[in-house]
Amino acid sequence: MENRNLILSIFLIFLACSDLLSKEIDFSEEQIISKNIGLRKINVNYKNEILNYKIFWEIIPAGEAEMGIETTLLYKNKVYHIYTKTKSNKSLDLIYKVRNKTDSYVDIDGFYTLKFVKEQNEAGYVSYDEVVFNHVNNFWYYLLDNTTGYIPTFVQDVVSSLYWLRLQNIEVGKKYTFQVWVGKVVYPMVVDVIKICKIKVFDKEYECFKVEPIVDIKSFPLFRARGRLFVYITTDERKLPVRLESKVFIGRVFADLESYYVK
Repeated sequence: MENRNLILSIFLIFLACSDLLSKEIDFSEEQIISKNIGLRKINVNYKNEILNYKIFWEIIPAGEAEMGIETTLLYKNKVYHIYTKTKSNKSLDLIYKVRNKTDSYVDIDGFYTLKFVKEQNEAGYVSYDEVVFNHVNNFWYYLLDNTTGYIPTFVQDVVSSLYWLRLQNIEVGKKYTFQVWVGKVVYPMVVDVIKICKIKVFDKEYECFKVEPIVDIKSFPLFRARGRLFVYITTDERKLPVRLESKVFIGRVFADLESYYVK
């Protein structure tokens, strides 16, 4: 009799948990976004800016990219919209066509990701990601297949993480660690500030922090990196990422900042 009661209790608990899980998956995107607005306040003062890059494969022009941040409305809530657009040159399209796009929607006061969308069309491989983040209940929701999983509060995505780094007081020799969602998995991103150096980009000389972010860099938005990824961020108050470079399947690829606009 006791065994029968125990089995019945376990079965009822299972049903309750299953019902809870189904409620978590069957969600309202607008409600989730709205209840995750303004969970913390930090010193964030990004202006609307546009960064235009030229991408090179060794010395060969390979494509161009645009990365920007602006304020917008998401379900009537004022948020940051961080975006990237990448495309290969027409000459390269014949052998390795790239048309990639990402959109990050970030809380304007606390600077954490609320929603992330990625459209990838690279060398015939096409994928689409759309995910909403519930920091209150520590879940991500993947809209394509209604799956969910755990996130720590105030997680970043792979694009917003670069802008989060620019908010930090960057110092040589320090390591900065924060959590980043990449393809249904949360990784601890460790950014190592290697040194201060001077580099030339389109005949302009910049004094930069050379930093190395260590995470799943295959998902980096501007190009598909292999091996180590280095980012050169200016030491002035703008903290502009003027060069991003890495190894690819053959040689080295890098994106150099061609123009910078503040709206």
